[in-house]
Amino acid sequence: MGVKILWACIAGLGLAACGGNETGPSPELPGVYVASVFQVTPPAEPLIDVLAAGGTLSITVASDHSTTGSLSIPASLNGGTPFIADMAGTATLSGSSVHFQQSADSFVKDLTWTLGTNLTVNQTIGGATYTITLTRQ
Repeated sequence: MGVKILWACIAGLGLAACGGNETGPSPELPGVYVASVFQVTPPAEPLIDVLAAGGTLSITVASDHSTTGSLSIPASLNGGTPFIADMAGTATLSGSSVHFQQSADSFVKDLTWTLGTNLTVNQTIGGATYTITLTRQ
């Protein structure tokens, strides 16, 4: 797989996102979330299991919706250089849709997450499809 293609997928390139819909009341957002599924399918490339390659994603949402956590992409998926991003910022909740505002330049803030028991996303941006489940701990 081309390194530049994966980096474009990982960085998200600041592309706009759209999300899914869920009916009914949303559970509370604050909590600790850790990726239990983290897959990226770049354009015209096979699926990449980021967790199996050694990557991680965790986000803690405090009661004031401030966030902490980290994103780690191993060097093997990023042209020989590991990618680490701080998930510090804020989360906004509208119905069951969650958006993260962060200074870190990653795809996380470009996605529309769905809050249920966990935080999930299955969305295509920039031609790459992200399938991620952040399991509430």
